[in-house]
Amino acid sequence: MKTFTQFTLAFASAILAVGTATAGPVNIPAKLPGIPLDESPVYNPAGNDEAYMMSVTEDQGPLGVSQQDGYKMTIRRDDDGETIWFRDLTPGFSRHNDDDEYTWIKGTVSGTDITVKAGQVIYQNDFYGQKLYLESVTVDNWGSVDKFLDEIHFTIEGDRIVQTDNTVYLAVYKDGETIDEAGFFIFMNNFVIEPVGEIDKITPPANVETEDWIMTWNGGSRSIKVARDAETYYVAGLAASAPEDYVSGTVSGNTVTFKSGYILTSNPTRYIRLIGAAPGQPDEWGFPTLEMIMSYTFDIADDGKTLTLNPADNYIVEASYNFSSFYNGFSAVKLFPYSGDKPAVPAAPEVDYDELNDLLTVTFPSADINGDYINPDRLTYRVEFDGVPYEFSPDSYFGLSEPMIEIPYSFTDYYDIYVNGPLHTIFLHDTPRWNTVEAVTTYTVDGISNSSSSASQSGIGDITVENKQIVAETYTDLTGRRITSPSPGSIVIVSTRYDDGTVVNSKRIIR
Repeated sequence: MKTFTQFTLAFASAILAVGTATAGPVNIPAKLPGIPLDESPVYNPAGNDEAYMMSVTEDQGPLGVSQQDGYKMTIRRDDDGETIWFRDLTPGFSRHNDDDEYTWIKGTVSGTDITVKAGQVIYQNDFYGQKLYLESVTVDNWGSVDKFLDEIHFTIEGDRIVQTDNTVYLAVYKDGETIDEAGFFIFMNNFVIEPVGEIDKITPPANVETEDWIMTWNGGSRSIKVARDAETYYVAGLAASAPEDYVSGTVSGNTVTFKSGYILTSNPTRYIRLIGAAPGQPDEWGFPTLEMIMSYTFDIADDGKTLTLNPADNYIVEASYNFSSFYNGFSAVKLFPYSGDKPAVPAAPEVDYDELNDLLTVTFPSADINGDYINPDRLTYRVEFDGVPYEFSPDSYFGLSEPMIEIPYSFTDYYDIYVNGPLHTIFLHDTPRWNTVEAVTTYTVDGISNSSSSASQSGIGDITVENKQIVAETYTDLTGRRITSPSPGSIVIVSTRYDDGTVVNSKRIIR
């Protein structure tokens, strides 16, 4: 389940505050007449799957507005032609835990019009007592919800489906007994839904052996798959977000060249493009930028067993389908065979604590104390406060099903614990009072476990807030590309300019 910071009902105060008293704390019913609410979700309706792709504008309230493209969508149609079903109309919200438990949204077809009734259940988890609804709303000039509508309309334009009235928003809504328990998670409009054409899938020839290799870059490493013959290299794993997809490069002398723009399909929610990029001119804030290039090239050495990106300061970038966003970028890339898992002492992680957001940012190298690669799938970590291991409890971390002390390296609950390669971010809840926070990794191979030295941060001081006003904030992704508004779960560099001319740069994970 994709999750975001829940918007408070300041967005809906015009509706939900009607008839409330102002003196003293009161429980204000949020389940008001007129808000459509179905009882149950719909799973696995009849029909044949049709692959579609969706572009949409996402309004995340305080986080701003962002245009998203390349979202995967599946459509089914009834034989009578009067009913259409959408899966992932609100990307990331409709999946429980397997394909049979995807929720579907029903639409009724009349000519070129599709009517989608509001109040349909898009997510239900009885174990956690969670239920989310699809609502159709309008907003006023201040951005507050003006009213709930009974339906939203789409128009069929040839083989495309577009939103009929873009002043209406689809919203993911959580109902509650009180205003404090209810709220919105996201608002969406400007829907464009179109069928996916033929996508060329790269597959190594059956007679070519696939080998386990390692990819290293400035700041990290991971395992990849490589198959090769005299003319072609086939590589899977250059994109962390679509690790199962192969791309092919053509050998010429002592180089191998990969074209930009391959469409990767193994990401569960999006179609991803893999491209090359070169450093561009710094932007007005002095941050580096990247410019897409048509191909990227590796030098071949060691009898074909080592590939080194050339130039080293070029990037391999995971981009959105329409190239409008860059998700991840890697420079100084080197590829070589992996010699296998062996016992080793992992390198110490780096810990940073953000007191303002009660957030830990920890970098866990997939390397040993000598700088050699180790398999991150065999790494676990724990967080210690003043030397005492901290237990992450489902009572405080609702994405967990059981308490955890030792956390697998790649674990994420998509809400409080995020993973972006070696960079892990953890929102803290219900921690004891502490002076020092530490992170310790453990590497286990053949029953032999070795732990790193601890990385810690102490001396947490008070945050001083001077009488300064923010006049501008800009967001830059980790590849240096300016972005209008960051997507939830992304890690960005935020440049905050104050009215006295000072600029503060910080890393932030967007929820």
